[in-house]
Amino acid sequence: MRIIKLFTLLLLIWSAGQSESTTADESLWARESAFLLQRGRIEKGVFQPLTYGFSENLEFSTHALAFFVMPNLTAKWSHQNVGDWYFASTHGLIYPTPLLRLISREGTGGIISPEFDIPHLFGISNGILVSRRFQSELITLKAAIDVGLKTGKLDERTTIDLPLVYPRLQPFYTGCGLRFGFDIRHQFTSKIDVLTDADWFVFPGSDEGFAWEHKTLVAYHSRRNRFSLGYKLVYGEYPFGKAWHLIAPIFDYQRAWGK
Repeated sequence: MRIIKLFTLLLLIWSAGQSESTTADESLWARESAFLLQRGRIEKGVFQPLTYGFSENLEFSTHALAFFVMPNLTAKWSHQNVGDWYFASTHGLIYPTPLLRLISREGTGGIISPEFDIPHLFGISNGILVSRRFQSELITLKAAIDVGLKTGKLDERTTIDLPLVYPRLQPFYTGCGLRFGFDIRHQFTSKIDVLTDADWFVFPGSDEGFAWEHKTLVAYHSRRNRFSLGYKLVYGEYPFGKAWHLIAPIFDYQRAWGK
């Protein structure tokens, strides 16, 4: 607790010393919404992906630290607005095979038994984001379909029965999965906001894998820096049965460059 207080104090001092002005729009940090980064702006978090505003209508993101063992790339493309509603689509590609083969061994770091072969796996996702701003809230509705492609048989005994991980790998066993949910961000001041969300994972034709996730994050931010702290609650159906998990505290620090 003392470390968190000290880190927060140092962050406040650092942010206060920045000479750049901050507005509600510029410091929104709304990566999960239909809004795109300004062209040339880069955001990176300890746990959040590296995101780059490529143009007025296109941005790219990747989990850079995991890229060498799990190549991944997502593009977000803005579309025509309808009144006060903003629309964007997301298109992602992930190749988790190197990481799964890395943890397929005995001893330290081994999660999957080495007796099983991991074929080449390719995950393709396509989704839609719909956002609307109100006075102090930003509301986003989201839905996506995930397709798992593989070059060979993937034994069902290779599943990783952990919260967060299990539902995200299920499309490689079931063929496809559906995701939908919503985000609500309340802006208390120009520097403090609270984000709460809920997400559902459904796998047609499968008796397992349904998951529900919810998190709440309180964040302090300037135009260049953002520190968030909160919790995540998870309910999932696994091969061993149903289970609840509370993951707390969760935190992140993000930094922005460019515009």
